[in-house]
Amino acid sequence: MKPFFMILVSFLNFSLFAQIGPTGVFQRDAGKIECQEELMRCTYISQNLSARTLASRVKAVLKPGDVLLPSEGYVTVESTSVLSFWFYNEELRDRFEGLLPLLDVLEAGVPSHLVQLTTEIFSLSDEGLSHIDASIGGASSDTGDGPAWDIINDGGILDLSLTVSSNLLSAVLGTTVGRKETSRVTRVVQLIPNLADISYERTTNIYISPTAGVVKDEKAGLTLNGTVSINGGDSNLVLVKDYSFNYGVLNPSEESDAQDRVTILKVSNPQLYLYEGISTMVVSSNTSVVTRDNSWGLFSFGREKTKVFSKLMVVTRAKTMTFDNYRDEMTRFSRLSLFRKFPDSMIDRMPNSRGSVSQVLSSLQPYAYRLSNGDSVIGFKLDEKLAAKDIVKKTIEVEIKGGGLKMKKMRSIENLMLSGFKFDSLSPREMTKAKVKLKIELSVHGSREKTKKTLYYDPDRNVFFE
Repeated sequence: MKPFFMILVSFLNFSLFAQIGPTGVFQRDAGKIECQEELMRCTYISQNLSARTLASRVKAVLKPGDVLLPSEGYVTVESTSVLSFWFYNEELRDRFEGLLPLLDVLEAGVPSHLVQLTTEIFSLSDEGLSHIDASIGGASSDTGDGPAWDIINDGGILDLSLTVSSNLLSAVLGTTVGRKETSRVTRVVQLIPNLADISYERTTNIYISPTAGVVKDEKAGLTLNGTVSINGGDSNLVLVKDYSFNYGVLNPSEESDAQDRVTILKVSNPQLYLYEGISTMVVSSNTSVVTRDNSWGLFSFGREKTKVFSKLMVVTRAKTMTFDNYRDEMTRFSRLSLFRKFPDSMIDRMPNSRGSVSQVLSSLQPYAYRLSNGDSVIGFKLDEKLAAKDIVKKTIEVEIKGGGLKMKKMRSIENLMLSGFKFDSLSPREMTKAKVKLKIELSVHGSREKTKKTLYYDPDRNVFFE
C-alpha cells in the first residue's frame, strides 16, 4: 500500500509542478481556467487585474458580505496573477468560472451584452435515437442551407442533425423511453462577452503504452472553441463562428486495447446559428459500454453489464443577457445555495427565546424563480425574524417527497432561515403536469417534534399555490 501511495503522491506533485516553469510562473495562457478534479482545485491566471483585486470583485458578486465556509469551498490568491478556487456545489462552481473572465477587465465598466452558451453531452442507445427521431423529427428541421457539420470519430458517421424547440427536446428526454435509453453525461454553461472567443478546456492526460518501452499520452475530456456574435437586428440570434467541439471518451481499460484507451469525437461548423429557445442537436456513432447507474464524469463513462449506449448526442443552445441581469441572478442564487450562518455579533443581539421550535418550522414559505438558462429553482425558507439564541443552532431533518424527488438532508435552523432549502430538479415528466404535489416534513433531530406541510407547484407559471 505504501509504495502505491508514494507513486500517487509523486504523480500528483509532478502534475502540479509540470505547469510551472523555472521562474515559478505558470506555463500556460492567461485567461484560461484549468481544473484538476482529483485534487478539487481550479486555477485561473488573470490577464489584466491582480489576482487579489479579481478575487475581491468576484466575491462581492458571488456572496456579498460573507465569507466561504470550509464545507462550501474556497477562493485563494496564490500569487500576483494566479487565483485558485473550488466549490463543492458544481453549478455554483460553473457560474464562478463564468464570472472570472468577465470581471478581469481594466476599464471601469463591464461588458453589457453576454452570450450564455450551453453545451450538453448525452449518451444514448439505438432505441433512444429512434425514439428521439420519431418524436421530434416532424417538428424539427435539418441544417438547411447552412454549412454542413464536420464529424470525425471512430465511425465517421453523422446519424442525426436537427434543430428543435428546447422545451420539446426536454419533454422527449423526460419520457419513459427517453429516461431509460438516454443519459446526460455532462453540461457546460459558459458566459461569453459579445464578439469574444470561446475558450473552454477541461481535460486530463491518459498515459498509454502501445508497445513495450514506449509511453504516449492522449487527452480525455472536453474542449470548446469559436467566436460569438449577437445579431444587430435580432438580439435573440447568435452566430458562433468557427465552432469546434472536441470530446475524448475514456474507454473501459479491460474492454479496450492499450492503443485504444481514448475515443475522440470532433464536431465543427464554420457558422453555427443559435436562436433563443431552440436547441441544435448532433448525434454521431461512438460505441462505448456505458451506464447511468454507476460512476459518471466528464472524462469517462460508467459501466453496466447489460446496457450498451452506442451513440453520443451533442446539444447546443444560446441565450443573450445583460451583465446586470446575470449579476443579480448570481447574487440571488449564491445566497440560496451556500450554507450561510448568522455572525456571532448578530446572535449576541438576539433574544433568548421567541417561542417553540414548531412555530418556527411552521413559518415555512416556498420560493420559485427561473435562471437565465430557463431552469427553475424552487425551495423554501424559514422566517429569519423568528431567530433566537435557543433555536438557531438546532439541527433539523428535512424530508421531501413528490415530483420525482426523495430528498433527506440535515440543516440547521439558521441555514434554513438565511439560505433556505433548495429542491433538486423535478423530473422532466413531472414538469409537464398541471400541478406537482410536494410533501415536506421537518423534524427536530433527537426529538419527536416535527412539522408537516404539503405544497402544490405549477411548472408552467413557476409558482406555488395553496
